[in-house]
Amino acid sequence: MKIGVVALDGCWDSGVTSVLDVLRTADAARTRVDATIPALECMFVAPTDEPVRTAGGLLIPAGRLIDDCVAAADLDLLLVPALAAQNPATVVDFLMRQDVRGVRTALRRWADGGGALAAACTSTFVLAEAGLLDQRQATTTWWLSDLFRHRYPAVRLDMSRMVVSDAGVVTAGAAFAHIDLALGIVAQVSPRLAAETAGALLIEERPTPSTGAMSDYLEDHDQLTSDFEAWARAHLHSPVGVTDAALALGVTRRTLERRVRDRLKTSPYAFIRSLRAERAEHLRVTTAMPTADIARQVGYQDATTVRRLRGGRQQFPR
Repeated sequence: MKIGVVALDGCWDSGVTSVLDVLRTADAARTRVDATIPALECMFVAPTDEPVRTAGGLLIPAGRLIDDCVAAADLDLLLVPALAAQNPATVVDFLMRQDVRGVRTALRRWADGGGALAAACTSTFVLAEAGLLDQRQATTTWWLSDLFRHRYPAVRLDMSRMVVSDAGVVTAGAAFAHIDLALGIVAQVSPRLAAETAGALLIEERPTPSTGAMSDYLEDHDQLTSDFEAWARAHLHSPVGVTDAALALGVTRRTLERRVRDRLKTSPYAFIRSLRAERAEHLRVTTAMPTADIARQVGYQDATTVRRLRGGRQQFPR
């Protein structure tokens, strides 16, 4: 998965760094879960080719131009970290800046092309101002919820959850919800990898302010979904299906269907299919194995099915 982190002058320092830390930790943990999980690659995206200065004065090196990324359509997700606003008036001032206007236009083109989006805290206003949250469920930071409701009545605001995903757009709450946002993105790729990443970042079990930021993700973690993923990855070489998985996990097919749809926003069948495509692509690029042999390694009898899988691989979010 290729993720473009949209850097804007005055962005919240920890909003950028926490996202990068979580995603890089997840990428390093991939081999402990399953080496065939696609790499998580982050890059900076910006409205100009000049370095970006964070609210705390850090310089983010010049990244790819956002217009070039939208035109190339070679990323899986554009993620906008928060802007460091101190009051509602500052948020509105941010939205009126020329560079932010340009980013809004680019994000609309990106979304029109089917591109996935994510934002946290005050950057949810950037998506909403672009009309990208209209008629969608979304969340924002608690202290700006009244302004958000007043300014964007077409958005179905949900302040009961830290992270909300709806039709290709993921939003998260307050500033430190960037951690939950990043873990939610990882969970769309692999629930097991998200759990492994959260475990690696939680240095100790004693509740502290530093570990509390991840409590929302951990409370929402679904063990059945992780067990289903583990079972599916272990049986990709066999022509097994959803009924086999439910039987092995000791639940009804209906329960498995419901839990996977609630957590991954897709069906168990589609998730298994995406895992087969992922494994087949990994074998294609890392071995000299003929396509027919790859097909058998991922539970299919003929190469034609693998070619169709490759052409129809799903991208985040499912």
